[in-house]
Amino acid sequence: MTLGLVAVSGAAAVTWTQAAENAVRPEAPGSNAGEVWVASTEFKYAPANVRVTAGRMVTLVLDNSGGETEHGLFVPGLGFRLQAKAGEIARNSTVFVKPGEYRFICDLPGHQEAGMKGKLIVGPFGPADELPSISGGVQKYTGGTVRPALLQRE
Repeated sequence: MTLGLVAVSGAAAVTWTQAAENAVRPEAPGSNAGEVWVASTEFKYAPANVRVTAGRMVTLVLDNSGGETEHGLFVPGLGFRLQAKAGEIARNSTVFVKPGEYRFICDLPGHQEAGMKGKLIVGPFGPADELPSISGGVQKYTGGTVRPALLQRE
């Protein structure tokens, strides 16, 4: 028997097809915003690929709490920027309107060249997209509100 935990707000702004992509921390049930966490270290992002839904409010969080130096997350194609000093966390809520794939980088001198780059995918993802479970499997979200404490038995 495998137990999987799914935590998603009713109108989650974020979907993903692999557990290795977004680190999502949903807002309160019924909220239209979700948080997408990206950790920065010397010198990479985790995850390096982030998916968000076009037209929905999302809060991007740059977690530099484990960083030894200042880092940023800059999406040149959209003009979006976060900056966090060593040991800090920065966040900004926005709505990405135009679907597409956009690169993001740390634009501090030498950081991009050292490997700090990733991809933001803004898509027309819907609630039926695949959501990962902690068991490593994938299940379909078919609508309604999924409570954070809901356990699925497989």
